[in-house]
Amino acid sequence: QVSQQYLFSLLEESPAVVGYLDLDFNFQMASNKFNRIVKELYKIEASDFSLVNKNLYEMFLDIPSEIQEALQDNLKGKSTRHERVKIYHPFKDGAWICWESFPWYGHNGTILGIIIFCEDVTSTQELLLNSRKLYSRTELLENFSLIFSHDLIQPLRQISTYTSFLEVDLEDTLKDNPSARSNLDSLNRCIAKAREICEGVILYCKNGDLTVNKEPVNAREVIDVTLACSSALGSEISIKDLTDKELILYANRACLLQLFQNLIDNAIKHSSNPTIEITLSGQKLENDYYEFHIHNNGWCSESIEQSRIFDAFYSDESNGSGLGLMICKKIVTAYGGDIKFISSPEEGTKISFSLPLYKQDENKVL
Repeated sequence: QVSQQYLFSLLEESPAVVGYLDLDFNFQMASNKFNRIVKELYKIEASDFSLVNKNLYEMFLDIPSEIQEALQDNLKGKSTRHERVKIYHPFKDGAWICWESFPWYGHNGTILGIIIFCEDVTSTQELLLNSRKLYSRTELLENFSLIFSHDLIQPLRQISTYTSFLEVDLEDTLKDNPSARSNLDSLNRCIAKAREICEGVILYCKNGDLTVNKEPVNAREVIDVTLACSSALGSEISIKDLTDKELILYANRACLLQLFQNLIDNAIKHSSNPTIEITLSGQKLENDYYEFHIHNNGWCSESIEQSRIFDAFYSDESNGSGLGLMICKKIVTAYGGDIKFISSPEEGTKISFSLPLYKQDENKVL
């Protein structure tokens, strides 16, 4: 009996939610925190409220089966623990607790009562459930991208192939029929745009694939390939590259090519000036990232909401997919970088974005 009183005095001031039940599940002791929580949850106004001498089953309705079974096991001499138990009470949505209980023995080895410990783990459980939902949605997007690529991309490629066959078969007819030539060109543009949209949707659905197969990549090589393709679009385009010639990034080379290609093409397509001047520059940041700047002398339409420029499917062009800049943002953020867009009639348009540098120290990469 002395040891039991000592136990009561020790646990009563405990910062934990702890209680002691007799063999009929009546509270013989409850910590101050336990009393305070129950009083708040059940909106009990009595200032001297205490769980002592109250029966567990009468005080708390709808006791979960896991706890009921745990108490029966305790009476048989077994200790029990449940990491997550869903509980309900009248004035609040369901909560989750971690439950632990074990028998308390007397000097002669008989069970005198049960000690219970509880901890509110609702926030942790909600985070876990939300992460599972997010994973399920991500998995759904991945599966969708596979279906999308198989059911739409392949037929579009076949249509493009057959269209090229038609061009060969109708070569003489097309020479003498400008209207037919124009219609076939329009068809090719529609096919190319449909493929662009499909590939953009596939990339949008992918999770994590943008950072696989990372390797040291010479930024100069990527930029040179991009500029070589872009310069073929017309002699009215002037492109200056002022970036570091020895710049080595750590990323997926294909993603970098797509990133720079999209950004350069976007600068060319949306420039409002007849003569397009594009400048690439940048500087190393303190966090071992390199910030690029792509500046052109044109500015975006007044109808464009600059805050939405990176949103999927947002475009002011009738033939635009609205996926180019969205894909750019997805690539940059996948590597922990940041991307910004600023456009004005006075300053032109500048897109700034950061990418990780390759770091050779102890074979570490950032």
